Amino acid sequence: MLTTAFSYAFLVKHVVADAAVKGGNPRMATNRPIDANHVRSITKYLTDNEKDYILPPVTLNVRTIPAIHIPRGNFAMTAGFVVIGDETKFSVTDGQHRLAAIAKRSDSLIDTDSPFLSDSISVVIVAEPDVARIHQDFADAAQTKQIPASLLAAYNTREPLNRVLTKIVDGAALFAGRIDETSKSLSKLSSAIFLLNQVRGLVKELLFQDYALSEASIPARSLQSIGTTEKQDAFVSRTLAMLDILTRNMDPWRSVADLPTSGGPANQVVDFRKHYINMTATGLVIIGHVAFEIEKNMDPEWREDRYVDLATKIDWRRNAPIWQGNIITGDKITTTRSPGRIAADKVMEAIGVPVRRKSSTVPQPTQETFISERVG
Repeated sequence: MLTTAFSYAFLVKHVVADAAVKGGNPRMATNRPIDANHVRSITKYLTDNEKDYILPPVTLNVRTIPAIHIPRGNFAMTAGFVVIGDETKFSVTDGQHRLAAIAKRSDSLIDTDSPFLSDSISVVIVAEPDVARIHQDFADAAQTKQIPASLLAAYNTREPLNRVLTKIVDGAALFAGRIDETSKSLSKLSSAIFLLNQVRGLVKELLFQDYALSEASIPARSLQSIGTTEKQDAFVSRTLAMLDILTRNMDPWRSVADLPTSGGPANQVVDFRKHYINMTATGLVIIGHVAFEIEKNMDPEWREDRYVDLATKIDWRRNAPIWQGNIITGDKITTTRSPGRIAADKVMEAIGVPVRRKSSTVPQPTQETFISERVG
């Protein structure tokens, strides 16, 4: 194998795409079918972050080895140079969507002075004439694991929503040290109270009143609502104030806040999670949905009173009548959107918050579920 770096201008000229047709025989082509949405998302990333981005290396294939000049020596890895003529063509083993996005972005800049085409990407070049072996190389290169949503939220601070999320988690007495920021699901015996992605669902409700807003829509919506540092700081301040009122007045949050973050006493969280709606992702979404309506009122005293009512007048135990027939069916929590909206309307009616719609008009349950309710 050879490893080097190629400029985007060189890649556009010398790399030949050979994507399979959806529904056809993938063995007859070098690459899998192209995913247009994936190309668009990478292109948008390059467009939005042209001066501050990173692309992982790609793996290319060449059927015959080009002219390589290396010094003599018995080394495991050798530095040298390779001569590539205009007739040399490369195919893609891994990275076709990155290269398609580079080509698409390059086409949009063809009549500009952008230095984008002069940027380079690291490449690994494998000399392999056998298509079956190229397919195997692709399969071998695909042995990756998807990043858990919570970990991605913790790392991707380019997104304003994630920036306020981490500040809220660090600043709230209830959350600090009690949020699992790396896992895809909570184990039944976890002393963490929520996943980071579940708290992110709360933040999405507070900002957009829609925990299920598509990830593609979030950047534009975030820029509108919290696009500046001042707006982000104000949102974090209001959210922390709301969480503080709830934590001081609501069971079992006030008990949880007094617990250590580890050790035997912290294991009480496991029991709380079994018996309280507000210790689940569904409960967080309901709280966020109600808080979105409360925040519409300009009177700070009225808002504070409603949060106290939310904490004290609502019975958050799973067996409370208010949850029966909506999010509670049998002994399980229903995580589809419609029952959650019905439950939120009942909460607002109970604490004197205007309900903007009647429960009877809420759409029927869909397959869309609340942010990861997986425990176990």
